[in-house]
Amino acid sequence: MRHSLLLLLLLLQSCLGFGQKMAGSWKGELSIQGAQLPIIFQLEKNSAGVWSGNMASPMQSAEKLAFDKVVVSHDSLYVAVAKIKFSFRGVLTQGKLKGLIKQHNLEAALLLHPYEAKPQRRPQLPKPPYSYDTLDVSFNNDFDAVRLQGTLTYPRAAGRYPAVVLVTGSGPQDRDETIEGHKPFKVLADFLSKRGIVVLRYDERGVGKSTGNYTQSNIGDFSKDAIAAISFLREQKQVDPKRVGIIGHSEGGLIAELMAGQGSVELDFIALLAAPTIPIDSLMLLQAYELGRVQGMSTAELAQAKKINKRNFAVVKGDTHEKLAYKQILANVSDVFPNPSASQQAEFRMMLLPSYRYFMRIDPVPFIKKIHIPVFAAFGTKDVQVPFAVNLESLTDHLPKSADHVLKAYEGLNHLFQQADSGSPQEYAAIEETFNEQVMQDLADWINKR
Repeated sequence: MRHSLLLLLLLLQSCLGFGQKMAGSWKGELSIQGAQLPIIFQLEKNSAGVWSGNMASPMQSAEKLAFDKVVVSHDSLYVAVAKIKFSFRGVLTQGKLKGLIKQHNLEAALLLHPYEAKPQRRPQLPKPPYSYDTLDVSFNNDFDAVRLQGTLTYPRAAGRYPAVVLVTGSGPQDRDETIEGHKPFKVLADFLSKRGIVVLRYDERGVGKSTGNYTQSNIGDFSKDAIAAISFLREQKQVDPKRVGIIGHSEGGLIAELMAGQGSVELDFIALLAAPTIPIDSLMLLQAYELGRVQGMSTAELAQAKKINKRNFAVVKGDTHEKLAYKQILANVSDVFPNPSASQQAEFRMMLLPSYRYFMRIDPVPFIKKIHIPVFAAFGTKDVQVPFAVNLESLTDHLPKSADHVLKAYEGLNHLFQQADSGSPQEYAAIEETFNEQVMQDLADWINKR
């Protein structure tokens, strides 16, 4: 899960503009509903002094969106992309671009660093020709009038096969769950369909070719999209209607738990990949601590951050009106941020988005206790976003016992199921492995036994 709190790592930075060159590539992370979304700007100045550029979000798509407007004045920058109603206004200070983005009703801080793209090897990425059939599909979520676009992969031989819907983790995700050049869901779909399993993966609402608004949606809305996907999958002629399930990664696994626990749609099994199984506010407190630890925070800093985070999460989880809640958060962080900048204030306000508050109030345990279908659950021992020990223990303790369950921790794997050193998200791009093959093999074998 990529939900992460403001780790309170950031210190107030002085705003000394020296008119440094802005031409080149810049990369930062945009916080959306607690998830970190990488953003890359490319800026160029031609011989006539005219600026141009583009932006990309590698977690969502490889597509580059050209800026309609680029204004550079001394150490200030303004860029805009009209078709997605996106703009950024910032200042170059100490070699970094610091400012605010606006898109629709969203306003958030963004800090960009100089960035040099390095060639990335992704040896597991499937390339055509495939040994199975692929079909671009679309289906409706009639609850919300959202049309979702996706890809169906299935064995070529005639027959009916077990089938799964892949449900992505938090943050705006395309059907491949693209992140840092990795495409975990494309790799997983390829692996499973080669082994006789039908797979449906889809762009989340408001992402890629799917309609809808991601930033104004919550986990309940995403659950309705998953229900629509299951209903669509059951209608396909290649699918055995008695062997249909969900594979959910991170928040997608949480969605699978909620759906299975409340029986909101017919499911024959679920597979949970790094899924949270403890109350979300507790998970976020633990996640913030672990992320801070691998990023080098001292014991004293970790203790201070944990204390502040705990108070802030109580505010976010509660029912206090947004204006008063914001004042309480500012009071909670005043020892670290006595005079928060505009961008820091925007980050604090992000914690009070209705969708984030909705998410923070979720406790999956009562739902897990009501799951009476087979469950496969995999955790990585170096996952710092959904730490394995406490989540595996909770699932083991609360899931009704069954010989059909497989609950397993995989040594040395991170949140994306890559062999990792520290497990830090900063390692994702440098690791060549996209998805550990042993996990995929165990999952395929388990599904085919259903």
